[in-house]
Amino acid sequence: MTTTTNQAKTRRHFDDAFKRDAVNRVIRANKPCAEVSRELGIRGNLLARWKREQLERADQAMTGTDQMKPSELVAALEAARLEAEDLREQRDILKKALNIFSQQMPKGGRR
Repeated sequence: MTTTTNQAKTRRHFDDAFKRDAVNRVIRANKPCAEVSRELGIRGNLLARWKREQLERADQAMTGTDQMKPSELVAALEAARLEAEDLREQRDILKKALNIFSQQMPKGGRR
């Protein structure tokens, strides 16, 4: 006679401070949820859900005010980061072009 043992996985519960810190780590460090979740040892979709829920709660708290909602601020921050990255890339290209064009040409007229 064989007996089967049910080894039920115990659910882990995380306190609100841990959830807030994890979400803030995603937003402030501009890291993907999957990367931060690997660092913390949790599932990526769980962290993404915490982020969505935290932004929804913050948006509801800001209802009726003239200020931007937190989800809008996060989107604006992401857009600003992308623009800054693009500008850095353009700057680096211009530096390289300036370096190439500022080099003295040999006496033959060609490089």
